[in-house]
Amino acid sequence: MDLRNHLREKFPTLESERLLLRKIGAEDSDALFGCVTDPLVRRQTSFQRGTLMFPARLFRYFDDTYQSLRDLHFAIERKEKGGLIGVCSLQFWAPEAGKARLGYLLAPDFWNRGLATEAAKSLLKFGFETLRLNRIEARCSVDNPASEQVLRKCGFSLIEDGEATSINVYPGNGSGEPLKCYNLTRPEPAEEQKRICYTNEIYL
Repeated sequence: MDLRNHLREKFPTLESERLLLRKIGAEDSDALFGCVTDPLVRRQTSFQRGTLMFPARLFRYFDDTYQSLRDLHFAIERKEKGGLIGVCSLQFWAPEAGKARLGYLLAPDFWNRGLATEAAKSLLKFGFETLRLNRIEARCSVDNPASEQVLRKCGFSLIEDGEATSINVYPGNGSGEPLKCYNLTRPEPAEEQKRICYTNEIYL
């Protein structure tokens, strides 16, 4: 069974110190809708207007993705209280190319607690170790320093080759904003790092 079919049959749950990342269910519809349509969140997203007409329509959008699995969407849930407080995703998953794009959103009531960083790190670990991705990309608005800080804490580097500011925009704020592009490559296994250091010691 290939990996996509395996994920369709049993979508994983990821665990970190304070969070569970799991499949989005119908019971999350209202919380999901409230989170995504909050004005502070909406302006940083690319959802089409029709997708945000009502909670069931938005949930159907996410539920449909579990069939194609082009995007892997995880609900962010606090262990202590439960309930969806955000979404963390690996988007545009291309297994053959070994790459995907990280995305995340969090309800404003839970900002500035390190939760977005914790969720992102958990998903990056899954992407590199389980999906065997070689590269994960990310984007954020040029005026969103909090999101940029999350990416830097996760080890991402700004692309400095003239494509650092993407021509793509988030339409959620009505006018759109340019985006900064970030990149993270799969860390070398610990044994390989040891071998490289040992080799350097021999020849230096």
